[in-house]
Amino acid sequence: MTTPKTILITGANKGLGLGIAQVAATRDPSAHYILTSRNVEAGEKAIQDMKNSGVEASFELLQLDITNDAEILKAAEYVNTKHGKLDVLINNAGIAKFPENMSSPSTIRTDLAELLSVNVTSVYCMCEAFRPLLDRSSQPKVINITSGLGSIANILNTKMASLPLYGVSKVALNGLTAHLQAGENAKKDKAEGSKIRFYTVAPGVLNTTLVFLHNKGKDPAVGAEVVVQLLMSDEYPGGTQWEFKDDKMQEIPW
Repeated sequence: MTTPKTILITGANKGLGLGIAQVAATRDPSAHYILTSRNVEAGEKAIQDMKNSGVEASFELLQLDITNDAEILKAAEYVNTKHGKLDVLINNAGIAKFPENMSSPSTIRTDLAELLSVNVTSVYCMCEAFRPLLDRSSQPKVINITSGLGSIANILNTKMASLPLYGVSKVALNGLTAHLQAGENAKKDKAEGSKIRFYTVAPGVLNTTLVFLHNKGKDPAVGAEVVVQLLMSDEYPGGTQWEFKDDKMQEIPW
């Protein structure tokens, strides 16, 4: 008998995180979805709304601020006690900052420090806290939400906006993901745990409150497709970056 997957999604009370939960749970209602939210009331409402819309998967809510190390450790211990393993970690929670005064050193220093703390350091902390649980899965995956602005090749070769602060945080996230995959690739035997597949995905500009272009963006459920494709299939190698474009998965250069 196959054990149902346990999937944890950070920042899942709204926006892309909620879109991922809804689309994934509709496609694979046999899996168990752990949704995290800083705001318990907002998280509970998100779950209830999905149930009211007919989604039949099982959900549970964890209050979690990914910048709070004590909460991260508490969440990992909870999942360990209740489930004993984690199959997929989706690091969705993040922030965006687009300051108008880019000539101010103090603004640059303050905003970039916060972006790196949330979008990179906190993701790393989540990966390490949940690594022992991922090691117990037969096909563990970590999916980090990046941006097209995180691809250096695309920045230099395509007509993309220059948004250094936010973009640098996503370049750094991509670098972190590549280094984590390199560590997994160095595992020599199963005694060191299952080899985790680390991915980054670029969902595109979405109609969420995260970015100033939200009114021109796609529905979060559409942006969620690239994540759901990785969830549902084991054909994609780790250490890769993806988008869902023109109705198909397309690999993005680092």
